[in-house]
Amino acid sequence: MNLCRVLLVDDEAMILEGYQKVFDWKQYQCEIVGTAMDGEEAVIKAGELQPDIVIMDINLPKLNGLEAIREIQNQAEEGCQIYVVVVTGYDDFSYCREALRLRVSDFILKPIDFESFVPVIRGLVEKVMSNPRRRLSVSGTLGKIITCMEENLEEKNVSLTLLAEQMEMNPAYISQLFKKELGIGYHAYLNEMRVERAKKYLTESDESVTVIAEKVGFGDYRVFTKVFKSIVGETPSQFRKR
Repeated sequence: MNLCRVLLVDDEAMILEGYQKVFDWKQYQCEIVGTAMDGEEAVIKAGELQPDIVIMDINLPKLNGLEAIREIQNQAEEGCQIYVVVVTGYDDFSYCREALRLRVSDFILKPIDFESFVPVIRGLVEKVMSNPRRRLSVSGTLGKIITCMEENLEEKNVSLTLLAEQMEMNPAYISQLFKKELGIGYHAYLNEMRVERAKKYLTESDESVTVIAEKVGFGDYRVFTKVFKSIVGETPSQFRKR
C-alpha cells in the first residue's frame, strides 16, 4: 500500500502518543515515520525521513516551530512539497500571518478536535498522491490509469467498466491496483480527484456551484455537495466563503 509519510512534532510526549493512539492514520492512507520533540530534531528528522506531511506545534524548544518550518521547506527536494499543519495553543493573528507566509497548509488550535482533523488530512493526502513526482512510486500502469481519469474528469460516466475498455484491461484488475497501491477504491479515488478539481474552481472562479459540479462530472449538484462535504468536511459554498 502506498501511504503518505507523516512526521509528528510536539514537545510533550503525551501529545505525540495521543496522535498515534487516537487517530487511525492508516484509514486515511498515512503512516507515522517519526516523531520529534524540538525544532532542531524536527529539521534533522525531516531531512532523514523525507515526510510528505508534518504536523507541528509552534511553541518548541531549541528552534521554534516557524523557524523549523522554514528550514524544513528549504531542504525539501525540488518538486516534492512537504505539507505542514501547524498546531498551537496560541490564537494569535501574527502567528497565522507568518504561517501563511511560509505556505503552511493549515492552522489548528489545541486541543485538537479530531473530527475536524479528518478533512485536513484527507485534503493533504489527495495533494500528495496527485503530485507527479510522488507518482513515481506507483506502478507505470496505475500512473497511466490516473492520467486517463484526470483527462476525463468532466465526463459524468467515468465508470470502471468504460475505463477498463478504454485501457484494454480487466475492471477487477484495475480495482485491485487501486486497493493494493493506494489503499483506496477506484470510485473513492475518482470522487477525491473531482473534489480537488472543484476546490480549484471554487477558489479561482466565480462560477456557481451548479456549473462547477457539471465541470467536474457531477450531473446533480446535490450529489456533488454531499460528496464534497463528506471529503472536505464542509459544503462547496462554505469552502468558498472560507
